[in-house]
Amino acid sequence: MRGTVAVVGAGNTGASWAGLFAAHGYAVRIFDQSQTAMSRALSRATAAAEFLAHKGLANPAVVQKGLSLIMPAGNLESAVDGVCLVQESVTDDLAVKRALFAEIGRLAPTSALIATSTSGLSITAIQEDTPAPGRTLAAHPYNPPHLIPLVELAPGVLTSPDTLDAAMKFYGGVGKEPVVISRDIPGYIANRLSAALWREAIELVRSGVATVEDIDRAVSLGPGLRWAIMGPHLVYHLGGGHGGIRGHLAHLTATKEGMLKDLASWTTLPGDTADILAAGVEAEARGRSLEELEAERDEALATIILALRQVKPGTLGDPAGLPGDAAVSQRGAAYSLRGGAGSSGDAVGPKERWA
Repeated sequence: MRGTVAVVGAGNTGASWAGLFAAHGYAVRIFDQSQTAMSRALSRATAAAEFLAHKGLANPAVVQKGLSLIMPAGNLESAVDGVCLVQESVTDDLAVKRALFAEIGRLAPTSALIATSTSGLSITAIQEDTPAPGRTLAAHPYNPPHLIPLVELAPGVLTSPDTLDAAMKFYGGVGKEPVVISRDIPGYIANRLSAALWREAIELVRSGVATVEDIDRAVSLGPGLRWAIMGPHLVYHLGGGHGGIRGHLAHLTATKEGMLKDLASWTTLPGDTADILAAGVEAEARGRSLEELEAERDEALATIILALRQVKPGTLGDPAGLPGDAAVSQRGAAYSLRGGAGSSGDAVGPKERWA
């Protein structure tokens, strides 16, 4: 056994985290104030871990060992007793998270990392009342956490540099790809980019330019495929030909600026957004349930991740042929602390309410 992890908050995010940790051989304790939520989370975590094993994304023997050690906790104190990490995944409410962090800081071992899965709340504000702020940080996953490699790590003003370094090694050891946020901004990196894209996607629907389905197809069949391989800057670097990114900017600055001037700029969602999008999504889904869509997504994600491992060995959780702990150590050592611990920085699936 590699150690024990507590997952506090048994919504979709917490369940997915629990499945990932179990799949990598950790004993996992799940705690939530709702017994129903904990029961549901155990089922989802088991399914997530078994899916990883079935798809070749985790070692089946390690998965079975981890699943034999996953269990619900009767209370918060027993959940965090002796753990190496607490992954908090309760509702995105600052007051709730701040109070919970204060309690976890009092109960958890002095050596334990305490991480929040918040989609964009300030870790500096969350850690304000805890007796152990140096051991706290944000570790924001992307939905679903057991499959998407990204985890955005954000230190608060009181976070110890050693804590961030330890977190990078821990999450690297469970197949995540950490990206460090150097200052406290709402939404971190990926959600800010997603929000900008989604605003324009909503406006294109509202203004009658295209349907919800065609906009989704335009993203997933076009830039989305490239983005799975490299980010926007490298994509445009290739688009500049021999001139690279400078060539791209030299040729297309005026065109880009013309588009930027025409983009939506509102900062409050229009009142008709929910009705318009719901109608469009219903048409696009064509009767498929949420469970069917989720299964379709996860099958495709697993296939893409396995394919990317072939062209990028040693990334996306791929141990690159190294045995056991050696793979974990090499992945952890590959990450360096960038920017130090200053300020911390949508959404990953619903988080269970704490109260």
